[in-house]
This record gives sequence, C-alpha cells and structure tokens, in this order.
Amino acid sequence: MSGEDRDLPLPGSAATATASGLRISAIWGFPETLRELGVDVEAMLEEAGMTPEIFEDRDNLVSYSALARLFEICAQRLNRDDLGLLIGQRTRLTDLGVAGELALCGETVEEGLRRFIEHYNLHDTAATMCLTVGGGYARFIWAIAEDGISSTGHIQLAAMTIAFNFMQDLCGASWLPTVVTVASHRPANPQPCHRFFRAPVRFDSDESALIFEQRWLNRPLPPVDPQTRRRIETEARARQAIVKVNFPDNLRILLRKKLLIGDCSMDSVAQLLGMHRRTLDRRLQHHGVHYGELLESVQSDLARQLLADTTMQVQHIAEALKFSNAANFATAFRRWTGVTPGEFRRRMTRQDPTPSLSRCQPR
Repeated sequence: MSGEDRDLPLPGSAATATASGLRISAIWGFPETLRELGVDVEAMLEEAGMTPEIFEDRDNLVSYSALARLFEICAQRLNRDDLGLLIGQRTRLTDLGVAGELALCGETVEEGLRRFIEHYNLHDTAATMCLTVGGGYARFIWAIAEDGISSTGHIQLAAMTIAFNFMQDLCGASWLPTVVTVASHRPANPQPCHRFFRAPVRFDSDESALIFEQRWLNRPLPPVDPQTRRRIETEARARQAIVKVNFPDNLRILLRKKLLIGDCSMDSVAQLLGMHRRTLDRRLQHHGVHYGELLESVQSDLARQLLADTTMQVQHIAEALKFSNAANFATAFRRWTGVTPGEFRRRMTRQDPTPSLSRCQPR
C-alpha cells in the first residue's frame, strides 16, 4: 500500500462510531435542574421520546436531534429561553471524560485545549471544535456537525456555558472571555447570560465561540504525575483504535470545521489529510460520494441552521458559508431546498411553536 493510500484518521475530527451522539455526561445535570424547576422529569423525558435510564450511565449517547427536542419541550413548559444556560452551568471539565483528562495533561493551556480538540470525538461524535489565534486574541469555536436538527438555540447556549466552565477549570477563576458569540436568537431576557459570562454576549452570530486574550494560552498547567499521564494517554489511544471510521461522516465534520476557519477547497482538505487530491476523490467514490455534494450538504445544513436560529442578514450568512455574494448563495439555497432564503426563514418563523418567553426569569 502506498503512503498516500493509507487509511488515515482525520486530524482533530470526530470519528463516527456505530452509535453516534453526545455523551450524556455533558448534560448530567439536566434531570436535577428540571426537578429544581418543579418539572416531572420522567414525564418530560417520555414526551421527548427518551427514557430516564439514559442518565444512569455517563457514557450513554444522546443524539443532538433528541436533545434539541427535549430542550424545546422543556422550554415551552417552563416558558423560559435560558434553559441552555442553566443546564450548562452544572458541567465541568471532569464531566468530559478522557478528552477532559487529556486537556489537564498539557503543559500549557494551549496544549491542553489542542489535546482536547484532537480527542473530542471520544466525547461527542456529532459536533466539532477548533482553536484559532490571531491579532492578540484566541477563538475557541464549537459547532454542530449533525444534520437535520430543527432547532439548535438551547444547545448552542449550553455549549458556550460549558466551554466557559472548561476554560475556568484550565485557567482559574480569574479567566474571563473578551466576547462570547452564540449562533442563536437573543433570549427575551439576556441579562442572566451577561451576568454569567461577565462579558459582552453577541447573539445572532455565525458561530458559537469564546474569544479571549491570547496570553492565556501560555499559562502553565499544574504538572500531572507521569504515571497518571501515561494511563490517560494509553486509554485515549485504545479508545481511538476501536472507533470505527466512516470516512464520509468524518470528512463532513472536517468540512464543518474548515467552514469556520477558511479554505474548503478539495486540494486544501486533501493536504490536511496527508493525501493527494486523487486519493481523496477515490476514497469518496468508494463510498458513492462526491466531494462537491458533501460540501454542499454541509453548507446547506449550516445555512438552514443560521436562517432558523438567528436573525443574521442573508449577505452575512453567504459570507460565513464562503459564497462570493448573496445572489450566488440564494441560487444555491433554492437548488437545495426549492425556496429562497427569505421564504425559508418566513416559513420557519410561522412554524415556530415556541411561545412568548417574556417571563423568562434569571436564576
């Protein structure tokens, strides 16, 4: 087998196992939060198509579609739109499994973050993360890669809340973001979010990210006992080795990450994977997939998410999806869905079952 034909894992991407989704440990506090709010947890889970047993093991997986449905049902019953903030506050770095343990094994915050991103697939196979640095600031970005989710707003806010706790666990309580961006609508009462993050929170963004001063990346982490480090790294390697790789699904997540940070050309993706463009094309053909179709699928899912969950202008969505102008984006979107971006947004607004949340109370 030639070097370019090796079945390489995707760097920093989420390999897809037979079952995919988010480890329930990330939302371990969901039932307790609902109980504190006076909710019948079992009845709420049943209505969302879930069973209480899913919370009996932290390694159980939940799909983002099921999680979004649970969030929506609970938000409607409670008449509040800060549920993602409440749930996310309970999650710490230690709840994120081997990936979280690896983060603590870094010599610096930056090394810890990159270790976590590289092994995030051991915790979540339906989302992706990346870290970009420039101009004295760092962006820690999180994005859903699973398709077909009707509403992501609560999940986006929960993810940023968890990421905030993650960063404070690495850097200490003095760490604060400069800006927080969330790819969802502004809550009726955004003050609880501003109080929690202690920084400006910009909703209706094209990405969910923590933006903070680059200097924090150089902060040293407490040393980890070498034997403990070896144990964690050995466990991570063993888990990665048994993950069953689905090449198109992995490439889809990599493309979602590339949309966040720049060039999505086939040449650049092939180079990132350490293979020739022809090899990448051959690998995809083996699965009956074309690169252009896969990229458009990722763009289509992200476009629908931003149109449904934010009030971003169509021009700005086109730019986020790397279209040269809004007209080209509109043409592509109509080909994907049969309607214009504006009509799609109007239909989603009419179908939105979420009631007025003006009574949203801070916690």
